[in-house]
Amino acid sequence: MFKSHLLATACKMLIGVGIASTSVMAYAAEPAISISIPAQDLATALARFGEQAKQPILFDPDLVRGKRAHPVNGMLTPQQALAKLLEGTALSYQQTSGGTFVVKQRAPVARPQPVAAIAPAIAAATSPDATDQGLEEIIVTAQKRAENLQSTPLAISAVTQQTIEARSISSVANLGSIAPSLVVSTATGAPNNAGLFIRGLGSNDPLLTADSPVGLYVDGVIIARSAGSAFEIADLERVEVLRGPQGTLYGRNTIGGAVNLITRKPDEEFGVRQKFSVGNYGYWQSRTVVDTGELGDSGLRGSFTYLHKQRDGIINNIKTPDQRDPGAYRADGARAAIMFDRKSGFRASYTYDYNRSKAFSNAFQLTAARPDLFAFFAASPGAGGGTFTVSPTRLDQISIDSDGKTIDKVQGHTLTLEVDINDDTTLKSLTGYRKWAQDVNDSSYQGNADLLGRRVGQGATLFPVSLYHAAGFRRQRQWSQELNLIGKIGDTVDYVLGAYYFNEKGHENSPQVVDFITAGGALRTTPQLTYRSEATTKAIFLQSTWHVTDRLGLTGGARYTWDDKTIEQTQPVVRAPTIDFSKFNWAMTADYKFDDGIMGYARVATGYKAGGFSARAFDSGFGPESLTSYEIGLKADLFDRRLRFNTTAYYADHKDLQVNSFQAGIGGASAIITNAGKARYKGVEFEANAVPYPGLTTYATFGYVDRKFKKFEIFNTTANSLGYPVGQTIDIADIAKFSYSASTTLNAGAQYEFAVENLGNMAFRLDYNYRGKVFFHPNPITAPFANQVTAPARGLLDARITLSDLELGAAKASVALWGKNITDKKYKAAGLDFGTLGFAGNVYGDPATWGLDVSFKF
Repeated sequence: MFKSHLLATACKMLIGVGIASTSVMAYAAEPAISISIPAQDLATALARFGEQAKQPILFDPDLVRGKRAHPVNGMLTPQQALAKLLEGTALSYQQTSGGTFVVKQRAPVARPQPVAAIAPAIAAATSPDATDQGLEEIIVTAQKRAENLQSTPLAISAVTQQTIEARSISSVANLGSIAPSLVVSTATGAPNNAGLFIRGLGSNDPLLTADSPVGLYVDGVIIARSAGSAFEIADLERVEVLRGPQGTLYGRNTIGGAVNLITRKPDEEFGVRQKFSVGNYGYWQSRTVVDTGELGDSGLRGSFTYLHKQRDGIINNIKTPDQRDPGAYRADGARAAIMFDRKSGFRASYTYDYNRSKAFSNAFQLTAARPDLFAFFAASPGAGGGTFTVSPTRLDQISIDSDGKTIDKVQGHTLTLEVDINDDTTLKSLTGYRKWAQDVNDSSYQGNADLLGRRVGQGATLFPVSLYHAAGFRRQRQWSQELNLIGKIGDTVDYVLGAYYFNEKGHENSPQVVDFITAGGALRTTPQLTYRSEATTKAIFLQSTWHVTDRLGLTGGARYTWDDKTIEQTQPVVRAPTIDFSKFNWAMTADYKFDDGIMGYARVATGYKAGGFSARAFDSGFGPESLTSYEIGLKADLFDRRLRFNTTAYYADHKDLQVNSFQAGIGGASAIITNAGKARYKGVEFEANAVPYPGLTTYATFGYVDRKFKKFEIFNTTANSLGYPVGQTIDIADIAKFSYSASTTLNAGAQYEFAVENLGNMAFRLDYNYRGKVFFHPNPITAPFANQVTAPARGLLDARITLSDLELGAAKASVALWGKNITDKKYKAAGLDFGTLGFAGNVYGDPATWGLDVSFKF
């Protein structure tokens, strides 16, 4: 009976060959070819694939019966095209040494071989059939269409779900070690505020009127504010980091680059995943994911996720309990994703995400202070008050008079609709609506508690003194609509034609308390910041690629943008100015495939960051800034994809640069933003991934940027010891600093995985992240303690041990022991110099943390 079944199956597969086969070709890593296969039944689609790829394909008709294929169009390698045809079918393929494709049922991920079997594995890896030993192919959507990472002529990094899980990436705050030239900054006053910096460009200002030059996107919808952007995302599938200006496809505010967070799509089959985590500092996490699978033959499937995370503080504040210590948080996140696809040429997906976080600000510890402040507070302890404490290094125990409780609520809706107009053209609609609310009850920037001192006009009596306290109540909502027409003309031209609309409204109320220390005592003021803002953006764009030959491609893009901004302010001044501007951006790229798996490219691209207003300034606004980048790159997959090496060199000119100069005085915090002048950037970036030995994977990334201000003009109002005149416009290009980003970044790591007989898989992993020196203030004249709060270079080491694929009846389980910053490095994460108030301080990064993860999959 077995022989009869085998013979019948072989006959069926030969029928498939008869339908789809063509002349046999020797297998190699083929170049991209023109593929045009409409949505249809899978058997017919596979036959057309064999005809167009000119390679034989074997499949069992019973295996593909009743299944439908997605449309596949564009310049793709045969492997890419077949993988896209089989998406969502629970089928996969193998390719023989002769080039024949064999379609089969998708099997569970193969376990690494036991240690005793490593030697045979090495021999097998040298055979032509051992193609599955190399690095995985990564598909990205950076150019609005799915394509191989290594075939995309951009400086782009991507991490997959496996890496995301291994490195516990669940928000923007965890992204600082995944790509060269990428730095994620920490905020001082609100724990969920984060700043993204790429190639030295970024912003850390929480103002609702402050735009970032690095775009952050979730499933293609922009997150317009850096404030509140570090929310938890419950189910990430992939992260893409695009470096350099992305002005044509992504528009304004991407002169540094863009970061795309792509969430996981619902699975084809029913499944449940559960993860529990515990750790030091009271860390606890639970994440539950339920996939419905396809509901009958309706084409509908869904995925639902719930996440809870909590941790006690990482520094002991003797004034508060552990759960309210600095760095403590409680976060809940939920996500629902629904997809519809009956392989009929119409697809729809809807995603809703919600996150609520109650967190307590990281401790702001005083690093430096004027001598007269020490003298002023000398009598405080003797009168029953606190001791004025200043420390140049991180303290494990402090006394702060406010816990800085911050509540963030984030909600988002994303609707994607796609219609295949014909075999070559797809119309896509992307609609996004998001809203965010943040309440910062009281952030203390004095680094002390219970300080007593004299007040102006009150004689020798001592009163409570507050050097600087601030609260913030922010609301923001946004709506965006994007239309893309994605298609091709003939066999050689691909294009994306698009239109974009974005509207954002927000308001902020920020009361402050300032005690300005003078010779006659503390002078108290209570400044207020209150305003509403609105911004509207409209744009049209086109990008097209001409495949001149099988090796040479030329890409051109253009975008025209219109911006309108308003602000209605009632504190500290009353004003209601408006501003509008428009901008044309373009990009040109040439790419050439030198050999199979080796591509070089040259790119010239422009971008712009919108102008606008600073709610802390009293002027009529500032103008847009622009950047032009010149870049060359090389991408290579070598040794049967056992080595992947990408490198980039670039030069950028930055004009009308917007510089944010933070100042604090008796009137509270102020931020003067000016189009200060010009800057230039020269840099190199390297990325390497390798599988040098079965079971061993390694990676390294390196980024270096040489930055220089060519002009930095300010109107100086501050007396200084540097010899610059007061009351005049001066150029401080020689002493100005690029803030909150490092010139050098380095990431490296390795993982070794092997099978433990009759148990599961064991993996050992190490990750190292290095960041160079970081300045926090661009203008040293207004920041007398700038050098004291500057963060020296630092390196962090993480480790993880995982035992996976444990068989528990119908379920599989994994257990992981992990540690972060395992050497307990003390490092500065953020800094503020309060200038004329006479003090400065830092927020420090997390100390050593460890935990245990237990996961189940049903």
